[in-house]
Amino acid sequence: MDTELLKTFLEVDKTRHFARAADNLYLTHAAVSARIKQLEGLIGLPLFTRYRNNITLTPAGERFKPFAESILSSWNRAVHESNLADGQISQLAIGGTANLWDSILQDYLHQVYVAYPDITLRAECHGSDLLVSQLVGRTLDIVVLFDPPKLEGYSLEKVQDIDLILVSSFPSFESDGISVKQYIQVDWGVSFSIKHAKLSQFVGKPVLYTSTGRIALDFILQHGGSAYLPASIVQPYLDIGQFHKIEGASPISKSIFAAYLKDSAKKPLLEEVSSMLKNNSFLAAPTLQP
Repeated sequence: MDTELLKTFLEVDKTRHFARAADNLYLTHAAVSARIKQLEGLIGLPLFTRYRNNITLTPAGERFKPFAESILSSWNRAVHESNLADGQISQLAIGGTANLWDSILQDYLHQVYVAYPDITLRAECHGSDLLVSQLVGRTLDIVVLFDPPKLEGYSLEKVQDIDLILVSSFPSFESDGISVKQYIQVDWGVSFSIKHAKLSQFVGKPVLYTSTGRIALDFILQHGGSAYLPASIVQPYLDIGQFHKIEGASPISKSIFAAYLKDSAKKPLLEEVSSMLKNNSFLAAPTLQP
């Protein structure tokens, strides 16, 4: 199958607009339409519903999307593996969610690079479902997750725990039953959401929902607010009085897991890089802002 057809399909799905997809792909509108028609001809079913400017995936398109993503990812992996630079012996593909890249994986990637200079690294940031799909499809070697599923034939190791604490940039709080102002709700995974649901006495309706702690932190620094953030990241702000811990709100502990294929040809390497996560703390605090 022509991978350009898959790229076009995914771009139309992302933009939900043929003209914008054409601009992003440096194609004409007619070329994008022709590619989608060709792909639908190969599949034998329509992949998009088109009603005026409202373009959505059909049920067949929804089912096809993860396969398209997996095929493209596998193709890119094959191309990269075939074109390793001189002196590079292998490639290591690491995947994680946005929150984990913000919290630990960015610094971890630097450590892996220093420890294994003869290996080409690939870093992927996706949602948990797609990361697991790419792990199963062998386009990722190791994934780091908060809430990993149980998979047959895969090693699953708990590598770290982090404590999330409720902090605020405001030194005093309203006495109307809500303890925090301008609450920002961060998606720290399923188990966090379950525990978070029991904390209605501390939080009101969020002014911002986000999938990453970095966005929440930057928002608080710019506009003020409150959020559950990793203790190691907010501690410097607490030390100088820029942030304040919400008394009575217990920390929420989150476990971080690494998963990789048990029979992978790279198993010794995967065990070593997993051990690096387990034995070291990469939760470095960002630069303080005045």
